[in-house]
Amino acid sequence: MDILYNSLSHNIRRKIILMIGNHGSVSYTDLTSLNLEPGTLYFHLDILTKANEPLLGRTKDKRYILTDFGQSAYRLILKGDDELRWLFEMREEEGHLRGTIINAFSLTPVMKRIQSDPWRFWLEILLFIGGYGYLSSQVGLLPIFLFFIEIPHDMGSAILATFLAWFVTYLFVELLSMPIFGEKRFTSGLFMSVPLAFLPNVVVELMWYFIPEFSILTGWPLTLILTLTISWSALILTMAIARSKHVQPIRAAIITLIITNANLFLLGLLNNILLSL
Repeated sequence: MDILYNSLSHNIRRKIILMIGNHGSVSYTDLTSLNLEPGTLYFHLDILTKANEPLLGRTKDKRYILTDFGQSAYRLILKGDDELRWLFEMREEEGHLRGTIINAFSLTPVMKRIQSDPWRFWLEILLFIGGYGYLSSQVGLLPIFLFFIEIPHDMGSAILATFLAWFVTYLFVELLSMPIFGEKRFTSGLFMSVPLAFLPNVVVELMWYFIPEFSILTGWPLTLILTLTISWSALILTMAIARSKHVQPIRAAIITLIITNANLFLLGLLNNILLSL
């Protein structure tokens, strides 16, 4: 985040990255067409080539090319002002109290690590999903995508339901991203971070498991708990989408809102079916 922010915050560096991305590779002579003083051009090239994660590399014939990280920056520039604004706002929020609180509840530090190297955490994710399923079977709350429904079930069904919730939620997010963001690629970072949205459900199930009194809650106390759970899950999923797709959280929230309402509609339908049996 810091490297991208420093590299893309200046218009000249964005022009350099855009020029190289459009042509594949350029020489120093090609870059002089930007009409910059030699000292100014070298200054910005140094920032792009000597960062801890350089955006530019050099070929044997001294031509500038984009590194893999530079390609990501190039795609970000091509997406336009909205995505660049997302980058700058995310960077600025990290230093504010509101941003700190949101980052804590949205599990942003954990999300960053997972999305930076998704497959490194596959074992932890599988154990978390399996544990979520086991706990669900113990308290009689069957996972239905982002939420759950109170119904008796065995452990195998619960674990299968948690994995199904993971895969289907991820698939819906990706399918909705195509028309809303114009995003036509599947992202492993998003796939591996979607399970974080189930953490609020796990917290509720732990309350049901260790404090039996919670399992008999009705009326407004139960409504309050479920509302907070839904809101927390929605926040985590929204930030996971925003970070993986490089869009502002307000745009990512559109997808979360659609999925959340579809999920609630499904829960209501299932509840009516169960009541009629």
